Amino acid sequence: MSDRMSNAQEQYALQTKATDTETQNIKLVENTDTNSHEKLTHAITHVGSRIGELSMNIVDASGVVGDVATDLSTKATAFSSLLTSIEKVTDTNTQITRIVENVTAIASSVKDGLRDSTSSVEAIFTSASNDISAMASSAESVNSEFKGVNHKLTQVQGFSHAIQKIATETQMLAINAGIMAARAGDAGKGFGIVADSIRELAIQTATVSKDINQQIDSLTTTVQDLVKHGEKNSKLAEEAKLRTSKIDEEFSKFREFGKQVEILTNSINEITAPIAENVEVCTWTADTMRELDQKAKQNAAELANTSTKFESLVTFTEEMILLIEQSGIETEDTPIIQHCIAQAKIVAELFEAAIDEGTISLADLFDEDYRAVPGSNPEQVTTNFSYLTDRLMPQIQEAFLEVDPRIAFCAAVDRNGYLPTHNDKYSKPQTADPVWNAANCRNRRLFNDRTGLAAGRNIQPFLLQTYRRDMGGQTFTLMKDLSAPIYVHGSHWGGLRVGFNIK
Repeated sequence: MSDRMSNAQEQYALQTKATDTETQNIKLVENTDTNSHEKLTHAITHVGSRIGELSMNIVDASGVVGDVATDLSTKATAFSSLLTSIEKVTDTNTQITRIVENVTAIASSVKDGLRDSTSSVEAIFTSASNDISAMASSAESVNSEFKGVNHKLTQVQGFSHAIQKIATETQMLAINAGIMAARAGDAGKGFGIVADSIRELAIQTATVSKDINQQIDSLTTTVQDLVKHGEKNSKLAEEAKLRTSKIDEEFSKFREFGKQVEILTNSINEITAPIAENVEVCTWTADTMRELDQKAKQNAAELANTSTKFESLVTFTEEMILLIEQSGIETEDTPIIQHCIAQAKIVAELFEAAIDEGTISLADLFDEDYRAVPGSNPEQVTTNFSYLTDRLMPQIQEAFLEVDPRIAFCAAVDRNGYLPTHNDKYSKPQTADPVWNAANCRNRRLFNDRTGLAAGRNIQPFLLQTYRRDMGGQTFTLMKDLSAPIYVHGSHWGGLRVGFNIK
């Protein structure tokens, strides 16, 4: 694109230099032979031809500059959108960084709190577990001691029963001895006294032994109850030890959870660094793109200004061509211009006749309600007068192609650049290919670009423009565009537009 613009600028410089040379030649002719009308006419015709060529080159350069300006403007807009996206990404990354920092702080706090709580609870639980184990051991020991005491009491009770038995037997012996002492008379009195004492001792021993047995029985019952409670407490202590084992298993899971939290915290810390680096890169990219965005907008504005200047130059060359054509000196384009003016009048007469005959109303002929043809690409539209131009214009437009071999097309357009009926070769049915359609299906189209609108709205006897004809698919044809106004019952309807190539 830039190479084409550079070539166009070089051609413009060469053409400008050539024009200056031609102008100098004209002055030389005027100084040497001011009465030579033939030479002046030849010079003006030649200059007009060269200005036409210059105009075509300027139009080409202007079109290239316009394309570049449009493309640059589009890219500048896209660049601006990209910058906005980068800025959003930067903002998002910044927000993510803050969130990650908050999550890291929370995770670290949870990790520390969990570690402290775990350690504290674990210490308490270990102490309690040790106490329960000690209590279980103590309960088992006490239970064992109680069983030993119970065994001893059983032995003592046995001894007590033996003593009571002995006392009973001793009492029986004392009674027998008393009886025998009584039989012995005086000789047995001393023995009787001993027998009475022994009987009394036996009675006292039996009484004491009976009391001991009662106390032992009561103590045995108490000890047996204590043994039963001890056994129950031992079972409870064992169950408590079992539960502490299960609780310790749960604490193992809790400790594992603490490790996972620590791993998560470390992972978050690992994420923080890349995100921070990403934020830094995005910030730098956004700053750089912001500078490039400003430069792109500035370049687009300057190029748009250059394009405007080119359009002014195109307008100037068109005015020069118009002055030469209106000077009365016939050029190579004069026959085409005269025929265009004449045919525009004929078209006006045909339109007026159709209104007078009632074929169409004045309102329908000037209809501006452009209705899209469904599925057309490029878009085609219809109006209330499309059917009339389809009937009246082909005979005029097809015949115009034979006037000069340079003529590419002839068609009537309304004030808004709407071209209802085109030449047969440009009125093919549309296909699925929009590029082919753009080149071959040019009827029913709105050509409301600078050239198309100027052709439709021109009210001078004629308007000769130079332009790049867009044939679709980035294909352009350089040509001249001639138009003459069409008036219907005093109202400006549009113009007869003729496109032809320069020699």
